[in-house]
Amino acid sequence: MKQFEFIVQDAMGIHARSAGDMAAEAKKYTSHILLIKEKMEADLKNPLAIMRLAVKQEERVTITVAGEDENQAIKELKNLTVKIGLSKNR
Repeated sequence: MKQFEFIVQDAMGIHARSAGDMAAEAKKYTSHILLIKEKMEADLKNPLAIMRLAVKQEERVTITVAGEDENQAIKELKNLTVKIGLSKNR
């Protein structure tokens, strides 16, 4: 299992567009991918589940990836969070 944590930078938090972008990227992989906020989690392949977490700016979240393509998935998801302005982490 791989994971990375980041503090959401976008002033709107994780909104519909960013949730859709993350879900589209996650769907490319067979691995089980979760977005975790505090003790709540959402399947990253489901944009509505992501939105239900109601992640706001400055909140800390974790993405976990478990499966045979986890290395590629975690790399691309990290890059995506930076590209769409959610994270500054690389």
